[in-house]
Amino acid sequence: MPVYPNPPLTDIRPDDLADRVGTAAAFGVSESTVKWWVHTGLIEALPIPGGPQLYHLPTAARAEYRAWQHGADRAARGGRRPGWRPGQVAA
Repeated sequence: MPVYPNPPLTDIRPDDLADRVGTAAAFGVSESTVKWWVHTGLIEALPIPGGPQLYHLPTAARAEYRAWQHGADRAARGGRRPGWRPGQVAA
C-alpha cells in the first residue's frame, strides 16, 4: 500500500496522467527519482493491465512535496531559496 494511493480510476482525468518521463519533467526531477518514489512506496503506477506505466500527477505532487519537506535540495530548481515552492522551476 503506497503512502499516497491513487484515487479510483473513475475519478482520474486524462490530463492528470503522465508516464515516468512526463512525471519527472512536471516536477523538475530525474526519472530515477520517480522510480525511487515507486520503490519506496510513496506512489504507484496506475493499474492498467498491459498498458504503459502512468502516474497520477496530483498524487506524485504530494510525494514531491514530502521530499521537499524532508530536505531535498535541487540546486537546478532553486533548492530552498526564499520564496521557492514545490513544483516551481528555477528562474
